[in-house]
Amino acid sequence: METTLDINNLTTQEAAFAGGILGTAIVATIAIGIILLIAGWRIFEKAGEKGWKILIPIYDLYILFKICGIKNWFWAFFCISIICSVMMSIGAPTNIEYIEDWSGIHIDMSTITWNDYPVYLSGMVISCAASIVAEVMVAIKLAKAFGKGLGYTFGIIFFPYIFTMILGFGKAKYSAKNLK
Repeated sequence: METTLDINNLTTQEAAFAGGILGTAIVATIAIGIILLIAGWRIFEKAGEKGWKILIPIYDLYILFKICGIKNWFWAFFCISIICSVMMSIGAPTNIEYIEDWSGIHIDMSTITWNDYPVYLSGMVISCAASIVAEVMVAIKLAKAFGKGLGYTFGIIFFPYIFTMILGFGKAKYSAKNLK
């Protein structure tokens, strides 16, 4: 016997339970986001920058690259990101048709025409590779700037939220001399 959940016919208790789970997840996500924002603010201030700069998208990344002593690389990665976005929009699939049946709405994969699939795929691969390289470069330089070693670098790469909070709220001090 197959059990399915019909969201249109939930009981009051089921809807309350689902709402409680969703509400808890939303509140936890917002709380963690605020804590990370404060930690980032403190990292900027430890590095001699104004903390409010973390609130401005893209500019915050420029400042982070500057703190890490690699601000010229920011422009290279920024340009790569724009170029890859254009490549992916050029090669995006067209003629998408949807099928509606008893189980919902699906994309009919047989009707999709890829204008230029290699361009789309190339843009995606280059974008992902550039993001990984940028993440590793920033992690290495950020750890080094705060006098931390290789283990901390791996921590920033694999557990960025935890290690950002440790760096922001901990006793580590920033020194541009460590970057040389």
